[in-house]
Parts: sequence; structure tokens; C-alpha cells
Amino acid sequence: MQRREIDGVTVLEEKIPGPLAGTLSFGCDPRDEDLDTIGLTHVVQELVLRAEPYVADQCTEMTALSETSFTAAGSPVQIAEHFAAICTVLNGLPPADLADALADADPGDRYLGGVDDGLHDPWGSLLARRYGPRGPGLARWPVVDYRLFTADEIGRHVRTFFTAGNAVLALTAAAPPAMRLPLPTGPRVTHPTPSGRYQSGPVWYADQVRGAGLAFRAEPDAAAIMLLRVLMSRVDTALARAGLPYASYPEFLAHDAALHEYGLILRTRQKKTKGSDAATAAEILWAEMQRLIGEGPSQADLDREIAFAEAPPVTLSQLRKEPPDVLERVGPLESAAQRELFGTTEFVPPDPPDRLRRFTAEAARDLMAGWLSSAMVVVPHGTRPALPGTAEQACPRGSVQPSGEVYRPALLKRLGSKGVLIVSSDSVATVDGDGDVHMVPLADALLIEWDGRFLLAHPGHGCVTDISGYSAAIARLRSVLPPRRVRQEHRL
Repeated sequence: MQRREIDGVTVLEEKIPGPLAGTLSFGCDPRDEDLDTIGLTHVVQELVLRAEPYVADQCTEMTALSETSFTAAGSPVQIAEHFAAICTVLNGLPPADLADALADADPGDRYLGGVDDGLHDPWGSLLARRYGPRGPGLARWPVVDYRLFTADEIGRHVRTFFTAGNAVLALTAAAPPAMRLPLPTGPRVTHPTPSGRYQSGPVWYADQVRGAGLAFRAEPDAAAIMLLRVLMSRVDTALARAGLPYASYPEFLAHDAALHEYGLILRTRQKKTKGSDAATAAEILWAEMQRLIGEGPSQADLDREIAFAEAPPVTLSQLRKEPPDVLERVGPLESAAQRELFGTTEFVPPDPPDRLRRFTAEAARDLMAGWLSSAMVVVPHGTRPALPGTAEQACPRGSVQPSGEVYRPALLKRLGSKGVLIVSSDSVATVDGDGDVHMVPLADALLIEWDGRFLLAHPGHGCVTDISGYSAAIARLRSVLPPRRVRQEHRL
């Protein structure tokens, strides 16, 4: 891979057959936001889209948990014009008609990789639980109303993160001679390693999620991904045998150069499922993980992984008998750009077959045993799965009710409910029928409207509570919370 610099931007070049393609990546992602600026990076991307700078044959863009990028393929002339136009738009943000632009921006276009179902996604819940109201933990929460962002905020965000020093352009051939990248000047941004909550062993907790999931930390190594694939195969087989409508999906988060977050998430396409089924699926997931740690992978498991490593990758475009998609061609380049910007990448190349042949069950057991100390399992509220060796890690609760305005559920929802909601000068508390008090400081609270329901979020705990029945309390919270703390979930 060749390396050069154009207008202060690092340019990586690697010869890959086919039309010229490239990806312009910035060392900026949702982890650079805070609780009151969630969505700001996506706003910048939307403002670029609105200017319609695109001239390439194929193009796309992404604001994901690991990067913000603009990707395109076409002729050398098109590619030069395409990326120059994007840089020119960024250099001129925010636009003069910002109010109209923000009114047109679509929060639903925000893409966050594995967090597919917003508030109710198990991966989002696990990240929020692990990291709290910062870094990857913000991925669960809805964006601020884009109309509340100011020109100064947007301009400052662009001048900090969308600069020549904080960008990498990766190309599938040499850069066209006419290539210009007129970005704002600025240095490479240093990203602190996100700190997660400490735990000394495997835990489980219940949350407002659809499905279930497992998360753990491990070194960024191809062997860990291989074993996660083995686990996924075993879990899917066991779920099918049990007749449960769930499938497992692997998730990855590049934490830092020495540690990544891995996940196996159980999702279903059925709109209505029983929480007890999800809890049973979680029990299967945990049992298969324990079995794999105890026994190690079988020879059949390793043979399957060797065959996978030896087989040429089959892309979606090949299955459809279409020309290669631009994203398929620039995937390795995006990983190189991520490594340049962040010192690590989510993509870890697979082990060569000869190394897999030397990989033993004992080595696998030793590797996976290290997963247990950071393992977390999430299940739906109202369930108590049997997960041997784990401890329940419920949200902190107390027994002392704060003084304040006491609200009871609306009449139709009150029958059989002894719970109340209390709004005080500095907190909001939900009290269940057993008298357990869950306190949310008003300074940390989010009120979220989702599909006609209302949820109270405590980003510090990473949890949400359905308060839809407390209509009077919802009106009160709307009046006391800052506008940026009242959100609408756009991902359904």
C-alpha cells in the first residue's frame, strides 16, 4: 500500500482491479458526541448530502460507531471531482439557510451498525450498560431534535473533526493528478479509550429489549472471531432444535488496539414474541458458550473454519450476478483508514488455514476462559433466566421515596397497579408495587416517545422504564426537562 499526502490529507493507495473507488474517512463518529449532542455528526453528513455534490457512478456514506465516511466509484475524473466537491461543501458549513436544512434532515437515515432496533436492541442495551452516557454507550439513545442545533455548534464540530489532519482518503489505484481535497485545516484528533464499568465475573440483567444478547471483551484476534463463529453455529442449531424463532448475529466494536467488544445477539423477525422465549434463547446461548469453553471446538468445527478460510469470499453482488458493489471493493481500504485514524479496526483478517490447523481445543479453552470475567447477558424485563455461574446485576434501587409530586397511572391502567411516579425538584423516581424505588436525577434523565409510548431513560444506568400510563407525569416532565432531553425514537 502506497502512502502520500494531498492538501494535508493522508492518502492510501492500493491496486485493486476494477473501476477507481475510494473512501474518505474522518476520525469522528458518534462516540465524539455527548448526551446533548447525539446526532450532530449525522447532521454534518446530512448537510453534505443536501448540497448534492455527488458526480460518481456509485456513491454512499456512513455515520457508524467506528467512522464517518464517504465512498464512491467511477472514472478518475469523476472521483477527483466527487471528493473535491465533498471537501468544498464541508469547508462551507453551516449553510446560510441552516433552519431549512435542519428541518429537512432525516434522523431516520442515521445508521449505527449493529444497533438495528433503537432503544429495544440488545446490542445497544449492552453498550449502554457497559459504557454509560459516553462513547459507545450513547448508541442506544435517540438523537436530539436536529432543529435545536446551532450554527456555532455545527461549525465547531466541522472545524474540530472534519479537517485535513483528521481525514484519510483510501483509493483502489493511484490518485488522479487533478485530485484536490480542500478541507478545513486542523490536526488529527486524539480519541481517549472509552472506559467501561468494572465487573469481576459474568452477570445478567433485564431490560426493555426485544430478544437477548451476550457481550464480552477480548483481544482483537482472528481466533476470537473464529470461536465466535463456532459459538454462533452451535447456538443457531440449538435454537432451531428448540423451535425458538431466534437467530444469532455477531457484533464487533473496536474498543482500542488491545481490546475489542464482541457480542452475539439473538433477534427475531416476528413483531410479537414472548419474553419467556427470549429468556429461554438466552439460556441456550449461555449453555452453548459454557459447553464450548469446557470442551473446546470439535474437529468438525475446525474443519468448517478451515474450509471457510480456504474458500474465496462470495459477495452479494456475485450471488446476484452483478458488478461488484463499491462497498465490497473498498472494505479492506476502510479498515486501513480506520487503523490510520484510530489505531485499530473492527475488521480482523481471518487466520490462514495452516494456523487454524495448529489451533487446539486447549488453546481455544484458554482463550475463551478470559471472556467470562467481562461477560454480560441481557434478557427482557419480567424474566429470570437460569444462567449458572452468573450473578444478577439489577439497576440500583432503594426503599426511601423522595418528596415531590406523586403521580398514579391513568384510571384505565391503574387496576392492579400499586406503582407510582414521583417528580421532585432534582429527580424523577418510579416506585413499583413492592416499594422498590428507582431514582433518575433530572440532570441525567431522558423522556423518549416511541411508537405512541413514553419511556424514561437513565443513561447513567443504561436503562429505560415504560411510563406510558402516567400521562400527567409525562406532561410535567415535558415542562421541567430541557428541550434536548425530550426525544423521539426514529428507528423502528
